[in-house]
Amino acid sequence: MDLKFVTCSGANEHTSIDALFVLFQQFSCIEFGIQVSGLKCGEDSPRLDWLRKLRQQILVRNIKLPLALHLNQDWVTGFCQGEIAPELQELLSYGYSDGEPMFKRVQLNFKIGREPAPKVNLLEEQIMKFPHVRFILSYNNANAKLIKELYYRKKIVFDCLFDESFGEGALPKKRMAPVFVDVVQGYAGGLSPENVAQELDKIAAILPPKAQIFIDAEGKLKGEDGHFSYSKAHDFVANALQR
Repeated sequence: MDLKFVTCSGANEHTSIDALFVLFQQFSCIEFGIQVSGLKCGEDSPRLDWLRKLRQQILVRNIKLPLALHLNQDWVTGFCQGEIAPELQELLSYGYSDGEPMFKRVQLNFKIGREPAPKVNLLEEQIMKFPHVRFILSYNNANAKLIKELYYRKKIVFDCLFDESFGEGALPKKRMAPVFVDVVQGYAGGLSPENVAQELDKIAAILPPKAQIFIDAEGKLKGEDGHFSYSKAHDFVANALQR
């Protein structure tokens, strides 16, 4: 099993930018997932201001901090319908001098039934507009048919995230084997610093040899103040790497 990314989600305007750089210096496999939507990241919002400061620090320090945008609510619905909010367009335009995007992965947190079902042709066109970005699609019973259709078209490459609780932070009764043998498979749902090694053992038991995966935690990485915790993120990654 090849653990490609350990995603620590939930960093936001309450998070020290310096702390993110320190964590990256300690763990090269870490990725920071940042939740965005029109409600949370519209113009004049603290989160958009924080992201602009983060971009400045990345360019000043010339360090390619691994970042992923997690699109929620109106932003993910709009994206799937061919519409991109101006603030999201700004974030997706952030890049380095070599043309590499600052947000290397973008997670589309839609769930058919909760949001309108995306039209496959339109979603495919949207994804293909960003050839240097790897998109993450959340795989669940509601979304399975659509994601399989996108996969078998073979025009786009994506990563696939299994989270049975779909963002609720609940451990599944069992971990799901990969649906696509040549797709980087992600696992989320109830992962914490305390259980990550045990859960990775469960995941390893159902994977083919040398399978590439990533894991993603958010809820169990929050401190007593309800915000992203540096120490919990540190322990989550350290314990994942020590299994």
